Amino acid sequence: GKGKQKPREAFTQNCAARKLCNRPLSERDASANAASGKAASAAPKGHLLPLGHPDFGASWAGEIDSVEDMDPQTFWTKYWPKRPFKLKGFAKKSPAYTKWRDDAYIKENFGHFKAKCEPKNEDRLTDYCGQVKFGQRVKCGKDIIPHTETHMRLGKFVDHYRHLDFDKYVITQMPDAMASDFVVPSFHACARRHRADPGPAGGGRWMTQMYENNFWLSYNGGRNFSTSVIHYDMNHQIMCQFDGTKEWFMWDMASEGKHIPMWSGLYNSRTNSAKGSDDSPIDGERVDLVKWPAFAQAKWSNTTLEAGDCLYTPALHLHYVRSYGRNAAGMTMFQGDERYDTDCGGAAPGGPSPLSAYDTMWSFPEEDKSLFGWNVVKMGYPNWKRLWLWPLADKAEKATGGRLRRRAFTKHVARLMKEAGGSLDGWEARAHRAFDEMDADGDGAVEAERLFGSRELRFLLKDLAVEMEGGGGEQEEDTEVDRFDLQGTQEKRRLEL
Repeated sequence: GKGKQKPREAFTQNCAARKLCNRPLSERDASANAASGKAASAAPKGHLLPLGHPDFGASWAGEIDSVEDMDPQTFWTKYWPKRPFKLKGFAKKSPAYTKWRDDAYIKENFGHFKAKCEPKNEDRLTDYCGQVKFGQRVKCGKDIIPHTETHMRLGKFVDHYRHLDFDKYVITQMPDAMASDFVVPSFHACARRHRADPGPAGGGRWMTQMYENNFWLSYNGGRNFSTSVIHYDMNHQIMCQFDGTKEWFMWDMASEGKHIPMWSGLYNSRTNSAKGSDDSPIDGERVDLVKWPAFAQAKWSNTTLEAGDCLYTPALHLHYVRSYGRNAAGMTMFQGDERYDTDCGGAAPGGPSPLSAYDTMWSFPEEDKSLFGWNVVKMGYPNWKRLWLWPLADKAEKATGGRLRRRAFTKHVARLMKEAGGSLDGWEARAHRAFDEMDADGDGAVEAERLFGSRELRFLLKDLAVEMEGGGGEQEEDTEVDRFDLQGTQEKRRLEL
């Protein structure tokens, strides 16, 4: 008789991560996307096919808007916070559009910076090993592919990334030195700052507070492509494509989330808010409609970013991305808390500026070597300005004569330390140093504006936030860290190149 069939695992790793589906459907082994047995004849249309296939035509909502230009008034009233769009050709204004296409330029100017690398075809199953999801336990056997993170110098990466067996791409916090090459669209200008925050020197209040900047670099030889998982992020993103193409598929969680399974269920459609970022068990290269039949109803839209285009991806907007060719992109983000300041007049004064002109909450390597976060790739770290600086400035404005006295200041900082659970050594001396720096005339009281201009205070708050995130973390260079689950089960080894 026939041998017993091996029971199917409830959850399998993405087909592209297993290197069976990291190329167009026509070039895959036929078995990779074929249904077998009884399921084959009864399978719904689109079953086991990749996103974007004509069989998903019935749920297609069309391409996202593509515009040549966008002003803040239109952006904040018609697109923010949930509607993506492509800004056609805008990235051609950036020096990066020519400079970042050249490996020698990247290596010579930025090669000494550390960068975080991940596998080209993302799979997040190991985040859930051993947990019960959708009523079934996620089993991770010996053959599980771990999620591997490696920190290495950009120059070393560039030396190896064109080899097809080098399965890594750069997804990292952008070094500040790269920011002057990246001209940012100004449609997102006019987010309301704290009344006492003058904004960046030379730019002013109308420049929206940026949160974090990222850099992507991959090489996809021949017809191979890199892939993300289907996921949403917590921040509003402006990505500019400088080399290669990216194919985007998008779903509005507010209207379509009910049809789409998500691993952790952190999104609330009633309030369009989420407790954290999340991803879907659906494989974008092999959509299982027998397991997830409702997904066939989920309305999707798409766009292709060519080199020279920019894209606005709203916070909490679900997306899936394929990257082709030598692929270089820059991204800057602003947070979901930002709101339109109508006093701005609806137009961006001063026009587009390089990213280096903005004040970004977290920078890399950092402002100064003395900071805890120096040379730490800081992605998704706390908003220290809104969390701690805003309430302190409010306190100053409400104080007698609109000025904060030393005792009230140190008392407030002490409370912050307690709330953050921080054990920041020497914080009291640092708080007094910060006050001395702000109190230039020595009369024992400071205005709210002074709080925003203080380097000492900024450094203290940044260090507290890094401490809250567990300190500098382990980001040893040239070490591959395999993560098998979110409980900290990991293996490390030296990267031999």
